[in-house]
Amino acid sequence: MSSSRTTILRWTGKGSFDDLRSSVSYVLGVEGAKTHVSRLGRSVTLAGPEPLRIAGLFENMPGVSWVAVGLKVRSLQELSRASGELARRYLRKGDRFYVEAEGTTEVSASDISGIVTSSVLEKARGTRVSLESPRVRFRAAFDEGDGAVGVEVRRGPGGSPTGREQVTCLVSGGIHSSVVAWDAVLHGFKVLLLHAKYSEESLRAVARLCSELSYRADPRGLSLEVLEGGSVRRLLSGRVASSKGKVFAGYTPGARGRQLRTVLSPLYLMSDEKFASEFEALGIKGFEGAEDWDRENDGERLARRFAGKRADINGVLDGMA
Repeated sequence: MSSSRTTILRWTGKGSFDDLRSSVSYVLGVEGAKTHVSRLGRSVTLAGPEPLRIAGLFENMPGVSWVAVGLKVRSLQELSRASGELARRYLRKGDRFYVEAEGTTEVSASDISGIVTSSVLEKARGTRVSLESPRVRFRAAFDEGDGAVGVEVRRGPGGSPTGREQVTCLVSGGIHSSVVAWDAVLHGFKVLLLHAKYSEESLRAVARLCSELSYRADPRGLSLEVLEGGSVRRLLSGRVASSKGKVFAGYTPGARGRQLRTVLSPLYLMSDEKFASEFEALGIKGFEGAEDWDRENDGERLARRFAGKRADINGVLDGMA
């Protein structure tokens, strides 16, 4: 069969598809992945070797609803054969599966779903279609001689692809500010992480956050600025006053009254349980020290910055200038 292996990324429909495709192409270039990127309806297809490895690059990419791996096809006949091949590979007798398809004005979604379903049932005897907890979800699309069918392997984070509007997020490295920063990324903002250094521990926690976000989203839309020397409150107040666009921060209820007046707090009403759950999903260690906004730090007043790259924690720390 002439079908080629592919990864399929489903756009959420939020933000701009072109922004998603730009982010995907940039990450593939950084990773040196030899894939052919194309649009298929509301999805991006990445044809090339190692589709599972490619899928892993985008499982946390904002703007992605789900990730599938499978085969590119050029006709409805190839779509049928490819569906059967995937069925033999991924299904066992007694398994339940579900097919979700995207069609065009020429070929309806129901027709595409019917082709895939018939082929799967023929090649994987003893299986059945079910919406209730299917073990395998088939994803298929076809548009004017270009199509793909795959098996979902990841759920994406949802949200919007990285857009053009910049916001500033005050980050201490703790749970609340880290979750707010990730939420801003998920909403499609370019994000400046702004940190007034409390200690080496807080700096490393913020660097971990920056590193994690650089591997989840388009790193060109992410930067970190670290302020040092003098009062934490004055450093942040001065920098916030000069910021363009929105400024976000995450506060616990006990922090009320200590907020900077120009700061928006979009997740203020979220419960601590929800904050903890979202932070755990980030998979990083946070700063556990007390946030002392009136702390006076010794040393020369300066600002260091890291921006626009995928990097581990040491790469972030060493790359600040």
